[in-house]
Amino acid sequence: MNELTLKDRKILYELDLNSRQSDSEIAKKVGLSREAVRYRINKLVEEGYINYFMTILNSMKLGYAWYRTFFKFQNLTIAKEEEIINWLKEKASWITKVEGIWDLNTAIFCKSVYEYRDLINQFILTYGDFIEKYEVAIVTRMWHYHRDYLLGKKQKISKYDLMGFDEKTNYDAEKIDMIDYRILAALLKNARMKTIDIARKTKTTEIVVRYRMKKLIEKGIILGFRPFLDINRLGYIYFKVHFSLHNLTHEKKKQIFSFIHQHPNSVHTTELVGGDDLETEFQVKNNEELYSDIKEIRTKFGEIIKDYHFMQYTKEYKFSYLPEIY
Repeated sequence: MNELTLKDRKILYELDLNSRQSDSEIAKKVGLSREAVRYRINKLVEEGYINYFMTILNSMKLGYAWYRTFFKFQNLTIAKEEEIINWLKEKASWITKVEGIWDLNTAIFCKSVYEYRDLINQFILTYGDFIEKYEVAIVTRMWHYHRDYLLGKKQKISKYDLMGFDEKTNYDAEKIDMIDYRILAALLKNARMKTIDIARKTKTTEIVVRYRMKKLIEKGIILGFRPFLDINRLGYIYFKVHFSLHNLTHEKKKQIFSFIHQHPNSVHTTELVGGDDLETEFQVKNNEELYSDIKEIRTKFGEIIKDYHFMQYTKEYKFSYLPEIY
């Protein structure tokens, strides 16, 4: 992070807010020329700060449930671990290696609980001798926060994106056709792709692409466009913190969630059926910063925190919000 100038960090922040902003739009906000912004973005990619530009999708609005599964393994060689991860890559949408009480965190999108049952049973029959335990929870909402820490903010100044359904909306799934799906697939790991290139890739017209993208955003299927950053390259560590709560009231729950929503280093918060009462993720410079953040939360909300634990994300093997619909 020390290698980056303030201008670089401002560009990263603007890309984190909306990666489909043009070079000219970003240039006006950071005080550089369009050519300078384009050069710096290319350098951020070349030097490994940005892996690619991703599109955040609300998969639940497509009619899919998100089954989050933790695994703890036993008697596992490196070769067998790689075999298991390769098996999961064919089935899961998200696979992350963690250090803590679990070894692997996975997310699988399924149309029904029966689809998930068949998949997990197949996995257990195949690798049961190497599984010490596993834990399943269903994600109902996930808050995606912007990285205000890039600018050294003490509190978030940006609004989050919400995956799932708000309590005030209906829970009807949206239908998309093959053209929509192809557009989403094209944008998934190339969020800055020009509409003319998307049109060529999807074998349609630029007018159709622009209209379809607008509708996908209006329907809440596309939530946003962001850079997929190499957190370690930036000098940060990625932690997931679980809080078990008690003595909870509606107001106290609202207060602790609001605090997390506004914390500059929070990147996600997850609401689940099963799992712990509050699961949130922080990107911090070191362990001491994490401990300080946890201490602050315990100081402010100690009367409702029964217990907590955390784990560190060390490697992501797969990440995709687009289920295989077609």
